[in-house]
Amino acid sequence: MACRRAPLIALLLAGAFVFAAGLTRGTDTTPPRALDWGPRGADVPTDTQILIAWSERMNGSSVELAFSYSDGLATYTAGGWTHDGALNTSVFSPAAAFAPGTRYTVRVESTARDLAGNRLDQNNDGIGGGACSGPVSSWDCLVWTFDTAPLPPDTTPPRVLSTWPGDGEIAATNAAIRIVFSETMDTASVETAFGYSDGFSFYWLSDGITSWTSTNVTDDTLRFAPRLEFASGGRITAYVDAGWARDTAGNPLDGNGDGVGGDGYTWAFSIVSDPRPPTVLATAPLNGATGVSVSLTIRVVFSKSMLVANVGQAIRILGPADENLTISDGEAVWTGIRFPDDTLEFDPHPNLRPATPYEFVLQSDLARDRGSLPIDGDGNGTWDGSPADDFRLAFQTEAQDLTPPVVTDRRPQDGASDVFPGTDLRVVFDEPMNRTSVETAFSYTDGTGRFGTGDGTVWWQIADTVFEFIPASALGYGLRYTASLDGVIAEDTAGNPLNGGRNETWTFTTAGTPDATPPRVLWSSPFDGQRNVSRTARISFIFSEAMDKASVQGAMGITQGATLTDFQWPNDATVEAGTTAPMGWRAAYTVFVLTGAKDLAGNPLQSTRSIGFTTESWRGPVTGRVVDDGGRGIGGARVQLNGFSLLTNDTGSFAFEGIEQGTYTIIVTEAGYATFTETVVIEPEQPALPPVTLHRSGVAPVDAAVWAAAGATLLSVLLVLVFLRRRRAKPAAHYETWKPAKVVTVEPGQVRSRERP
Repeated sequence: MACRRAPLIALLLAGAFVFAAGLTRGTDTTPPRALDWGPRGADVPTDTQILIAWSERMNGSSVELAFSYSDGLATYTAGGWTHDGALNTSVFSPAAAFAPGTRYTVRVESTARDLAGNRLDQNNDGIGGGACSGPVSSWDCLVWTFDTAPLPPDTTPPRVLSTWPGDGEIAATNAAIRIVFSETMDTASVETAFGYSDGFSFYWLSDGITSWTSTNVTDDTLRFAPRLEFASGGRITAYVDAGWARDTAGNPLDGNGDGVGGDGYTWAFSIVSDPRPPTVLATAPLNGATGVSVSLTIRVVFSKSMLVANVGQAIRILGPADENLTISDGEAVWTGIRFPDDTLEFDPHPNLRPATPYEFVLQSDLARDRGSLPIDGDGNGTWDGSPADDFRLAFQTEAQDLTPPVVTDRRPQDGASDVFPGTDLRVVFDEPMNRTSVETAFSYTDGTGRFGTGDGTVWWQIADTVFEFIPASALGYGLRYTASLDGVIAEDTAGNPLNGGRNETWTFTTAGTPDATPPRVLWSSPFDGQRNVSRTARISFIFSEAMDKASVQGAMGITQGATLTDFQWPNDATVEAGTTAPMGWRAAYTVFVLTGAKDLAGNPLQSTRSIGFTTESWRGPVTGRVVDDGGRGIGGARVQLNGFSLLTNDTGSFAFEGIEQGTYTIIVTEAGYATFTETVVIEPEQPALPPVTLHRSGVAPVDAAVWAAAGATLLSVLLVLVFLRRRRAKPAAHYETWKPAKVVTVEPGQVRSRERP
């Protein structure tokens, strides 16, 4: 009996054992931990996933709530999860790719649990859910870092994608310039590289307001709003210099789009024309003013940009007793209020006479705007010729000169630093001065000693309005100097004290060490390679430092037989010059500065600087006449000159306006006439074209001659054939038989016949 029950007892015991084991597994108290995780280390791909391998199967929701990662600026959790219960893994796919070259910190808080609810025990001390504070080795949370791979080095040069106004377009006078690049740019380098020219002057960053915006990426679009509007009817050439413009990786601009950086980008656009003649908007003094200072500066504001040289030729100041002052009797300065060169300030030298009526006149046939339109002196909207449309400004000077003189400029400037010790000291007054009083009033000090005109040489220029002092010994290095003019002693030619009796004082500091740095040419106008430069454009060079003027002027030159003249120095580092005569139409010139140009320390240019440019093309009328074989004009004929087309008038005449010099094909058509086609070369100041003769559509003169010759030949052949036909040849024996003929002898009153043998 007992033996039969033994297997049952064993089975029951085995079942109890299994049941007990099941009870043991159902009460899991072992906290989980991460066995492995990644990515780790450096150069991690930006499209990687985050993977964690656990010691046991985890509660996926708790892991997701406990998870985050950070780039040091923001914390992220967005993404997708995959939890594998068989492999005990959790895989996270970020919603967005990781940023390149960035260190990330991944964090799984100790609130992550297994299926039994046990919290994370990453320090493996048997107790999960501990705080993540204190030594890292005591943390129960999982924390690690990795670094994404940086972007590969950027070796692609930036390009210009678009400009506004575009190349060849027509823009308004108040247009702004916009440049869109192919990538984020080094803004400072582009701002240094940008400039434009209107054929008369060169402009750069300081002549407007610059801003950067985003078209495709950050800082890829430059917008430049000029301080002055463009002159109507002008042509603007803008450029970005490849020597400066770079992207943020340092790649130079690829201006021609060939994939290789190092070349600039240039484009040109025109400004809408204004057919109205220029007028005078404002003057100082006002017309009819009295009590005007004898040391006045006449100020005239025009409605448009003016031709400086032409206006200068038009200036007259008429006084009593045939007194007639011109531009050579004073100093003219041009500035801009709305447009470039729309404001003239003319300072007559010497002072005008007191209690005297004067009339300032601009001769209308000479004073012209940049479009060569003569001034409308009376402002009625039309030009009536000179003298009818001359501009006239009448005024009367003060009874006695009571206006105190003032200083308008000085060199070195007040507060200047790093001044070359070999400099001279220069003061510009607003009117002629009493030389002796100024020389007595002048002094300067280095804080230790005081010096005056006896310690050097004095020069006076421009009708005693410019005082220049050249020290006998160079100034000291690294010293602070104070120069002054005693306002009580210095006076004008009428005895009025300087500044009404107040001293004129300014300070400057010399350079601390001798200057051994050679000067460089920073900018030029025109720039190298510029096209459509005005024939009367002034040549400008901007140097890296103050220059010795005489050496620079002696080192400058220009090709094509032109000559530079009228050198001017807006500042010590900028020189301007004009040509003695307008340059040729569409001609290539090179202006240069040789190594003889030196700075104030005597350092020469290291190499010759050459600038090549091409002048503007001639544009003007092209006229002619279309006639028939009899020389009579053909009205209504269509005349085409390349892309231009018009109809002749009743007399057969035609006139194209604004045609640029060059080679053209002229085509003339009219019903009933053969088409006329010919190549013509349009030259500057083109005279009327030779008359175009149209022939009736029958035959052309050459064809008629050919057919006439052919007809004459054919007629000759026909005549010969007729002649030969009339003169028959002797019959051949093979087709005719000869028979004897009778010979008849006729006697008077008798007729006999006999056979011929």
